[in-house]
Amino acid sequence: MPKIPYSNARSPSRLLTAAESELANTDIDGSPLEGRIAGKLRHPNIVSVYDAGESRLGPYLVFEFVRGDTLAVILKSKGPFSIRDAVAVVSPILDALATAHKMQIVHLDLSPRNILIDNDGVPRVIDFGLSQFVHQIPRNPETIAGSLHYMAPEYFTGKDIGPYTDVYALGCTFLELVTGKRAMHGKSFTHICQKIIAGDIDFDMLVDFKEGPAYQQFLCGALAKHIADRYADCDVMQDAFRTFVRNAELEDATSDGAAQHSTIEYLLRRMCKKKDFPTISRTLADINRLTGEDSDASVEKLANVILRDFALTSKLLKLVNSSFYGSRAGEITNNSEAIVYLGLDQVRMTANSLTFFGHLSGDSNDALLKDSMTRSFLSGLFSRYLAKRIRLPGSEEAFICGMFQSLGENLVIFYFRDEYDEIRSLMQSEAVDKQAASRSVLGVNYATLGTAVAETWRLPETLLVAISGIPDGIAHETTSRDEHLRDFAVFANELCEIALLAEQDARDAALAAL
Repeated sequence: MPKIPYSNARSPSRLLTAAESELANTDIDGSPLEGRIAGKLRHPNIVSVYDAGESRLGPYLVFEFVRGDTLAVILKSKGPFSIRDAVAVVSPILDALATAHKMQIVHLDLSPRNILIDNDGVPRVIDFGLSQFVHQIPRNPETIAGSLHYMAPEYFTGKDIGPYTDVYALGCTFLELVTGKRAMHGKSFTHICQKIIAGDIDFDMLVDFKEGPAYQQFLCGALAKHIADRYADCDVMQDAFRTFVRNAELEDATSDGAAQHSTIEYLLRRMCKKKDFPTISRTLADINRLTGEDSDASVEKLANVILRDFALTSKLLKLVNSSFYGSRAGEITNNSEAIVYLGLDQVRMTANSLTFFGHLSGDSNDALLKDSMTRSFLSGLFSRYLAKRIRLPGSEEAFICGMFQSLGENLVIFYFRDEYDEIRSLMQSEAVDKQAASRSVLGVNYATLGTAVAETWRLPETLLVAISGIPDGIAHETTSRDEHLRDFAVFANELCEIALLAEQDARDAALAAL
């Protein structure tokens, strides 16, 4: 990816002083502060920064390339949103800024210009050029920088700047989103400043909206002129917005499904940039496509796919020639013979497990990953044992289901170690289960991520059911074979989790509950 020169050029409507210089936006080590901050933010509704540094032309940043238009352009070309349609924009933007605020990062230049709607309709926050870590914000700053119509009173009254400053800017933005008019407008710079300081906001613009009074109540907590009366940060503002959505009966407008889809796409993009994920994905997808029930592919085609992966080829031949397969041990010399001997179903299950777990176990120095993969293997053994106990046909398939049930968690350990550590910390500090903790940190839980990746790999439906886990709500009687295999896989994985508990009393209590 070419490195694009970073510019501090700003829109004419921006209020700046000479103090907003190259030095102010550059870290001690010479890298742009925007890169240092935005590089720490990983969220599907924040445009990613891939690289930052210094060249002979000056500091540069490399951003994720996103096609779309800013809210400012959309409002100008298409007009304001209905409150119902605005919900799908407000919700993910608040989630993105709540994440930033939890990391002690404030944006300090939020406005319709810095919210992008990409071509898939996903809102994205851009331009962290003025952002700061909360502990580094100058107290009583003598310089003012930002977009005038969205600046909070504390800029002009000498009060401290903080996350509540972003809250105010979003309040202005979200009012403009549904009215098409700026919350703070006037005939001159001085007039606008006076209105900001006085907290003079025209909420009459909402009078014609059915949800207007409830939306106004939500915005009042964001646009209060006194900091003490305002939402403390976007996490608090997000809670207030959820209350508004619930009271206005707009839950169906939150686009949770679309938000979840964008989160999955975001995580998949990150995985594709790391290690050998694209190679694994191609191999698994091709194997499952060629061994599917509706496939009429030849043995030769399947053998050629397996041959692309030398490690898989070697392991498959060793396995088929082992004493486990009886009289033919040592006689099979190539992939085609192995495929014919094992059959497509057995090849599919074997190749899936050997490819994925072989790649993830490649780093033998990673003790955490090694432990997790061992746990997955033991879960497979337990699951197969349970299937045999009730004489369920295809106990080998139960083994694969048990191994893959924790696919999502293993992916996060391998590709997103920082997030995994945060999930574990949250589980310990808040005493929440792993699915809730992973949902909080990643935006989707382990099961959802694992199922999404499994779908891209074209894994069989039986495995998809096992990976997705037991649905929420009241459990119903298990009737289908896939559900039996799923339940065994989930039970086996929970059993392995109990085995990790340090205290015997805790293990006994957990085992009794299980």
